[in-house]
Amino acid sequence: MTNRDVPLLVQQAARCLDYHRRNTCWRCTDTGFCPMVVIARSRIWAWRRYRALNGRWL
Repeated sequence: MTNRDVPLLVQQAARCLDYHRRNTCWRCTDTGFCPMVVIARSRIWAWRRYRALNGRWL
């Protein structure tokens, strides 16, 4: 799979998750919750569901 197959927002969501595995941002709370991570995860899951419905797995 090339990067052209994955939309830009999904690529940015993956980068966001990679960043939050190592660091915290100004929105992260003491409990570890971050709304940016929630949004990134939902974008990736939506893309996987879309790909699954079209017969291509991510």
